[in-house]
Amino acid sequence: MDTNLTKREKEQSFTSGAVHFILSHSYLLFLVAIVLGVVLQIGFPVPLFGTGVYSYLGSFMILGGSGLIYWAQTSSHQSEREMREKNTSRVFDCGPYKYSRNPTHLGLSLMTIGLGIVFNSFFIFICFIGASLISKFIFLRKEEALLEEKYGEPYREYKKKVSTWV
Repeated sequence: MDTNLTKREKEQSFTSGAVHFILSHSYLLFLVAIVLGVVLQIGFPVPLFGTGVYSYLGSFMILGGSGLIYWAQTSSHQSEREMREKNTSRVFDCGPYKYSRNPTHLGLSLMTIGLGIVFNSFFIFICFIGASLISKFIFLRKEEALLEEKYGEPYREYKKKVSTWV
């Protein structure tokens, strides 16, 4: 461990790790919802749509969600890099973060709904709703509390301007 780090830098490093830990559990929850939805659909087939035309819409949603996640991750990394290189405060409203505080979760939601449409699965939708509620009321609340602790007033101002993913 680097002993040259200040107490504030150590706290911020811990906070960043905690945020990523929370988010990884939230993302894992979406994966579990998809797998559970597919297993339930196989065991108890309950189709939603009569024709396969909807699979194009589902595929488009999967691609759109993937693109949104990529954009969010790229923007976040770029913002962090600029903050370190220029020794400035963190910019929160870059890329898709201008429109949503949780664009990665929005992308995961689009992808999960798209999979539900492609697989014509009632149960993926039901599991998605459960995962979304748990994610919003448990994981995202914890994430936001940690980000407020880490960044303080700039993050609170950002929260006033930009809404969440739901």
